[in-house]
Amino acid sequence: MSRYLLGQGLRPLLDAAPDPVIINVAGVGNTAGRIHWDDPQLTRRYGQVRAQLQAGRANDLLGVALAAQSKASYVLYHPGFTRSGADSHANPLVRNTIKLLARFFARPVADAVRPIVDWIDQPPPASLTATDRGKPVPLTLKTLNPDDAARLATYTQDLLHTLGHHPSPS
Repeated sequence: MSRYLLGQGLRPLLDAAPDPVIINVAGVGNTAGRIHWDDPQLTRRYGQVRAQLQAGRANDLLGVALAAQSKASYVLYHPGFTRSGADSHANPLVRNTIKLLARFFARPVADAVRPIVDWIDQPPPASLTATDRGKPVPLTLKTLNPDDAARLATYTQDLLHTLGHHPSPS
């Protein structure tokens, strides 16, 4: 919801800018999980993994929807395993395992950030770009379906309206 509200709230400013771009750092390209259209808020059969996978799919779809509505180029970017945040896990065994794996397999933060700086300096010409660890993600991927994106955007707008929040513009 936060990314939706931020994108919609900034849309008038972005649309007025000469070369606007939104870069959404997340896990695009992952096809696990789905939107549970019969229970979008997971009030039945809630599970942490199920919720996280659905949130990932929702994030991708809301990006697709915003790219269709805005002048801004929208980039869904998955940098991959990056050497950041390894010290934050509460469990020392998990924390040390992540740190060890990061030492051998994670990208340096500078390498993960470099494409972001490039996109800010020169936004992609396409309204939507998806990149997973330096490789283009096909926009035909089922998790980037424009019809599902429009459906989720409508659901989100209706939910916000029900809660008394009226984001601009629609």
